[in-house]
Amino acid sequence: DMTEICVRVYEDLENTKQKLLKLGYEFEEFYANHDIYFTALTKNEVKKVGYKNLLKKSLIIRNIKGENLDIKNIVYKNKTLDDKGNVISEIKTKIKIDDVDKAKQVFANIGLNCWCDYVNENYAFKKGDVSLILQYVKELGVFLEIEEFKGMENLKSDEKFGVLKKIAESLELPLGNDFSAKKPYLFLTSDQTISKEK
Repeated sequence: DMTEICVRVYEDLENTKQKLLKLGYEFEEFYANHDIYFTALTKNEVKKVGYKNLLKKSLIIRNIKGENLDIKNIVYKNKTLDDKGNVISEIKTKIKIDDVDKAKQVFANIGLNCWCDYVNENYAFKKGDVSLILQYVKELGVFLEIEEFKGMENLKSDEKFGVLKKIAESLELPLGNDFSAKKPYLFLTSDQTISKEK
């Protein structure tokens, strides 16, 4: 299982990129994820069930496109949350598919509800062992994501989360307070704050 943080950045994309370059991070690549979330829950249940339970009952059709990249998967995410609602680890299961539209059609035909459909633009940067991704979602703004890296294998999930959080805070960017920002869920709750679920 994998630990990562994701936090909102209150700065536009270009300025954020420039700040990272000044700190010695090198731009590596651009790719975009188109994620479409489906669930067997009704539209009403989706709003009430809470993030953890919604994700447990969701499948994602994900199309990743980059310069030499066109990957299509059905993804299932099993996330472990701590008592503050932070995602401290997750296990992803992926199934390769060759046609996004057909997959959408099949899911719709069996009565699954699409509760989120968005494009996440990813700008990958690297400095030493640390890889970070600036993410831009048109409707939501800029986010910073950092995944665990080499040398963290022996730490517990919550310790990894703490290390990644410190790295994010060292970048001198105007960050939000939630280091487990849940982008698809932000669409659902739009401008309401996400209730911390136990």
